[in-house]
Amino acid sequence: MKKATVFALAMLLVAVAALTFVSGSTTALAQAPTITPVPPVPKPEGAVEITFWYGLGGNLGNVVQEVVNKYNSSQSTYYVNAVFQSSYDDTINTINAGLASGNLPNLAQIFEAGSQRMIDTGRTIPVQQFFERDGMMDVIDDMEPAVRANYQIGGTLWSAPFNSSTAMLYIDRAAAAAAGINPDEPMVTFDQVADYARALTVKDANGNTTRYGMGIYGEGWFLEQIHAVHDAFMGTPNNGRAGERMTEYTYNDAVGVQWVEFLKGLVDEGVAVYYGQAGAGQTASASAFANGEVAMHWASIASLRGLLSAAESAGKGVEVGVLYLPRNEGVTGKTIVGGASLWITDVGTTDQQEGAWDFIKFALTPEIQAFWSVNTGYIPVRMAAYEQAEMQAGLEQYPQFQVALNQLRLTGITDANTAHVSGIFVPYRTHYVAAFDQYFTGGYASAQEALDAAVATSNELLAEYNLTVGG
Repeated sequence: MKKATVFALAMLLVAVAALTFVSGSTTALAQAPTITPVPPVPKPEGAVEITFWYGLGGNLGNVVQEVVNKYNSSQSTYYVNAVFQSSYDDTINTINAGLASGNLPNLAQIFEAGSQRMIDTGRTIPVQQFFERDGMMDVIDDMEPAVRANYQIGGTLWSAPFNSSTAMLYIDRAAAAAAGINPDEPMVTFDQVADYARALTVKDANGNTTRYGMGIYGEGWFLEQIHAVHDAFMGTPNNGRAGERMTEYTYNDAVGVQWVEFLKGLVDEGVAVYYGQAGAGQTASASAFANGEVAMHWASIASLRGLLSAAESAGKGVEVGVLYLPRNEGVTGKTIVGGASLWITDVGTTDQQEGAWDFIKFALTPEIQAFWSVNTGYIPVRMAAYEQAEMQAGLEQYPQFQVALNQLRLTGITDANTAHVSGIFVPYRTHYVAAFDQYFTGGYASAQEALDAAVATSNELLAEYNLTVGG
């Protein structure tokens, strides 16, 4: 990539960075501020240092450091220096800001929303090159299909999947049983979930609602999930996955409108409550679910451990269960994967690039994948991880996790049921969430009007982005 192009891209991305977003695919209950960080192990004398930027904090960040410590203790040739970047957004924004100066890490954990932007930096090395060189294509073949598909763009595996999750509809099993609902039948339609919300809503003698059927908040990840379930594209051509850059968002289609109208209808009916935009809204909904104030809550399967812990601490008798995402009658589509992957940059020496690759090989071993999944709640990247005793024990302890896996494997992989690839993936979500919020608070007369406005904003920025990178 020419220096002038890199500079122009960096300037555009700095502007894009102002549009912050809290990813629903990774946000669980707020982490307690008193968590003690896991310290790194000492660096061996003479080891080649690998700078690794990551964006998971709290308990999840501690497990990242534990994986790094396991690697650093397993050999003395390389030393991975894990540097926390506050969030996924901060990680990629710091990378964007460092494009012109070259202040980049050797290895970076980047969420799926950043894939196109990482490719467009011109400063990354596709990990498939290393897999092919070292005769390790069997590892790629052993990856969870939906996870692998997320990071194969134009037929190339650009980055190594690291932490993966999918979306669930959480339900209070105790409340469901009392209302005559069977939470062990995970496949549900929009109409069924609406009936559940009505049955689960409780009012006192004065007509005041003491428990709503559902908590709702604005979040782009669920719009993407519902499109995937219905095998519908978020944008053209082909979600940006078939070797051609995505040029237009189309989430104001029938699927998008139906999804937003479905949620708004439940609020208008008084059987759901709207908590606001992603981030604070998600935290409020999660808290209300744990406290028995709402009986259904939308979240990642990676939120399971946090919700179980919060429900136990609240002591309100909430039993955490999971359902598939709702869909139209007869639709059996799968959800998509959220989370992040590991990217190798061209920064530094060949030894540092080899060290980054060596760490990835370690992180993808079945043993480490089982350890990672059991201690975080993320889906293992490798199918072989399920053969590990630690992983088998985890599935027995958390049967809800198997429901998430089943949902992810409901059907084969298509471009429409895999995360779309766009240079403005992060800001598109802010456009959608802002329009969603305005519709829920009276700023738009219809879901179609709200989504049309959001798509117009998204496509204007996407065209500018593509022009800047020569797409």
